[in-house]
Amino acid sequence: MPQGEAPSSHILKFELTDYRHLPAYETFTTQLAAAIGLPTVTIELRSVADIRYAEIVRYDRFRDAQGEVQRWHQEDFCQALGYGYAQKHQEHGGPSFAQCYRLVQSSSSEPALDGETLLRWQIFNVLAGNSDGHAKNLSLLHRPDGTIRLAAFYDLVCTRAIDRIDPHLAFDLGGERNPGLINSTHWHALAQACDLRPKFLVKRVQETAEALHDRLGPTRKTFEERYGPYPALERIEQVVVKQCRHALQK
Repeated sequence: MPQGEAPSSHILKFELTDYRHLPAYETFTTQLAAAIGLPTVTIELRSVADIRYAEIVRYDRFRDAQGEVQRWHQEDFCQALGYGYAQKHQEHGGPSFAQCYRLVQSSSSEPALDGETLLRWQIFNVLAGNSDGHAKNLSLLHRPDGTIRLAAFYDLVCTRAIDRIDPHLAFDLGGERNPGLINSTHWHALAQACDLRPKFLVKRVQETAEALHDRLGPTRKTFEERYGPYPALERIEQVVVKQCRHALQK
């Protein structure tokens, strides 16, 4: 436990009355993203007194030579682009995905690598049902060596597996926010907004869909071997399989 102004090292997210599966869903969705090669925070599903919670290692911390936890400077994309907290969603006047992509291109010390990683994050959100992937869930990490990089991804949850959460995407693709209606036309529009070749982006979509389809079963098996049977993950599997098949048909 941090004392006074000492930096914390982890974030704990507990079950809520109306969102009992949220810690497990976030753990599984994050581990699924990691399974297809996306950089993510380290997350584990824990429990105390039969209450589950997600334990997340903070990406903006490091230990100094004395073993003390220290902060790395970081800024989320709303901060970096000059938007307030209430504007984290595009529909509420927040930044578009293209603005976020251009921010990475102009700020990252590895713009090509981090730019493609950001594109894969958005593709993952569409295919894996994370409709709440907004600008405050993206950050730039200012490293001690002076470099600036896209931070590891966090707050990855298959929100479409939860009935009470809006299923529409935080960022639109070519004006469309319904994941079930996204097709190649919308990906082409996103590519053009980011000054990319449409074929390049569509290929990334197909690669991600194939990778998710291949890693979904093994990731669930590993999850349940570690944490025990979790039948509610079936809802996530249904979302992912449907979206991947839809993407591969286009």
